[in-house]
Amino acid sequence: MSKQIISSLSLPMPDDFPVAPYEIIHSCYSQRKDSNLMLWKQCAGAWNAVAYRFLSCTEHDLHYTKSVRQGIAAPSHANVYLQERELFGFFITGLAALEAFYYGIFAIASMVKAKNFPFATAADFKKINYSDTANKFQSSFKREDIANILLQVINTPEFIEWNEIRNILVHRILPNRHYYIGGDKHNQTLWEKGIVIDINTTSTRRKWLAKNLNDLLTSAASFTEKYI
Repeated sequence: MSKQIISSLSLPMPDDFPVAPYEIIHSCYSQRKDSNLMLWKQCAGAWNAVAYRFLSCTEHDLHYTKSVRQGIAAPSHANVYLQERELFGFFITGLAALEAFYYGIFAIASMVKAKNFPFATAADFKKINYSDTANKFQSSFKREDIANILLQVINTPEFIEWNEIRNILVHRILPNRHYYIGGDKHNQTLWEKGIVIDINTTSTRRKWLAKNLNDLLTSAASFTEKYI
């Protein structure tokens, strides 16, 4: 874990979290606090959530990987439980970090073009989702980098998989595990959607999340500095 700190939260963050653009965005939208307190509160809540959820996701990644390393020789039910607990938390909090970002950038856009980004009532808040945010940026700010990145992220196979796994875990089942002895998959353990259970299960997906969150926050910082 890194010692880099988010100053607005006094929160130590892992070294793969993009603190610099995060801080720029926070500084920019905070200038609108007095002119629209409600909108500022939603922005602040969303941005806090981005950091908190990513940090939680990181901790689930580390704990899961440690559990797998300890249970490779003789996986027990207790060890499997620990892995499933961390997998649940990992997929939930990782996606929540992205959800909070899309919500937060929608709120920031509402500071610029309120008619195009309605953000005044509880009903408005509930309507905000990935696709709606991306599409509204395409129509209102199509020349900005953030517009393309918002759309690109949600169309990646990694995002689609992450979203599907999250929905399965929250709304449906505890996935079965399939253990293979012999053949091409000898000694492999497969989880939902053919995901391999090993020391790379969460770490590779965390790298994807960190990279895309960095792209989103970097482009959002440029957008926010330009318009707010």
